[in-house]
Amino acid sequence: MVIERKIIEENLKNTSIAEYLAKYLERAGYGGVDIKRSPLGTRIIVKVETPGLVIGRKGRSIRELTKDLGETFNIENPQIEVEEIKNPELNANVMAHRTASDLERGYHHRRTAYKILRKIMDTGAKGAEIVISGKLSGGRSRTVRFTTGHLKKCGEPAQRLVDRGYSIAKLKLGVMGVTVKIMPSDVILPDEVYLIEEKEDKGEDTSIKEEAKKEIKKEPKEVKKETKKEPKEAKKEIKKEPKEVKEE
Repeated sequence: MVIERKIIEENLKNTSIAEYLAKYLERAGYGGVDIKRSPLGTRIIVKVETPGLVIGRKGRSIRELTKDLGETFNIENPQIEVEEIKNPELNANVMAHRTASDLERGYHHRRTAYKILRKIMDTGAKGAEIVISGKLSGGRSRTVRFTTGHLKKCGEPAQRLVDRGYSIAKLKLGVMGVTVKIMPSDVILPDEVYLIEEKEDKGEDTSIKEEAKKEIKKEPKEVKKETKKEPKEAKKEIKKEPKEVKEE
């Protein structure tokens, strides 16, 4: 039970750190965090759209962030590393934050959802889904779902291969929740089968066949020449033999 309690406490601390960073780094385009603990200290890798806002001038803001994390969460020797997101359109947290910000500006939920889905699919994603819940129109709250492409819903591939992101939009009517799911383009599903074509071997086989055909064509010509020479030599020998007999 002691080990189980430690695991639960570590997971709770990780979720609280992720929530704190999502609020603190909202302007920088927060995309996720990886926490790795070691005897030397805790290594925190922050994925951000614009790393310059996290580092600040001469590293001032990142030093303040490490100090706040160490004091609030009792982390020994925290080491923060900033990683830039190469394709922000394929990051679920970034796209969820964008949809929430568009909703806060006053855009219609259907228009924003289709716009974000178009951006995700243009970058090469296999599938995407956006779920918006809250008081969309009227006094009652409801949930709207927008999907495109192919997306795994259940099983081990859905947990391992699908990226999930969540954000909140604060409006006058109330709070709206935005959930985004993205299946990237480089994902290999377990039911996908690819056949490898051996192009080089086919080229070698055709060259060998062509050489064999040339050799077969050359052989009968040589045989014909030999067959024509043989009877002439035989006739000359037959004519010479009787002359020698007469002289004796």
